Amino acid sequence: MNDISALLFDLDGTVYRGTDAIPGASDFIATLKERNIPFLFVTNRGNRHPQEVADQLNSMGISCTEDDVLTSAQAVAMGLERGTRVYCLGEEALASTLAEAGIVIAEKDVDAVVVSYDRGLNYEKLSKALRLIDGGARFIATNTDRLITVEDGILPEAGPIVAAVQAATEKEPEIFGKPEKPIMDAALERLGKKASECVIIGDNIFTDILAGHKSGMKSILILTGVASRKNGEEAELKPTWIAEDYQDLEKILFG
Repeated sequence: MNDISALLFDLDGTVYRGTDAIPGASDFIATLKERNIPFLFVTNRGNRHPQEVADQLNSMGISCTEDDVLTSAQAVAMGLERGTRVYCLGEEALASTLAEAGIVIAEKDVDAVVVSYDRGLNYEKLSKALRLIDGGARFIATNTDRLITVEDGILPEAGPIVAAVQAATEKEPEIFGKPEKPIMDAALERLGKKASECVIIGDNIFTDILAGHKSGMKSILILTGVASRKNGEEAELKPTWIAEDYQDLEKILFG
């Protein structure tokens, strides 16, 4: 831990699963606070306001504030200049997060179209996004996750929506969420750290661990979610460490 001074955490499958905190997560975060070790919860969910995420974590016994949360929507906001005009193909939290950062939410004459998870998706929204991008607006995606796990199964996340816009426009999106660098750069800016001083902890090789590789950051694959030890050991881009659980994570980081 000598060269690591800040931690980045994925959420779903790493800190919580469904409506419950993963065993050991709450105590581990409390330990970080006691040791004055900075941390940040980094999530691709562009349809949730940071305060909503913090409220959920606190309800699970994980003490934090919205300043401890970084969403893909915030990463987009940090990557755009104040006053940029944006059309949002997404939910209310996306628009409010961007607006709080000085981004102008508009329906026409926009500089960019931001596409995210949207349970209210319809043909009119897709058509508007297509026409605006075809007219020269930047095509930005908060993230391209394919699925989201909910209590009664799975649902399509932002990825299929981004793919629909991409197919219609025949243009590649600028992706801001994990595993791409913009959200990691935003996290480093928020923490005031260099990549070499941080480690990302997550349960997904293709988002969390790959994000670490792309940003030059060490990574820990924690086996509390979707990945197995075999997945980590056989991955083309391997994690720096593999932790079975939070007890193992504490040993890796603190000895």
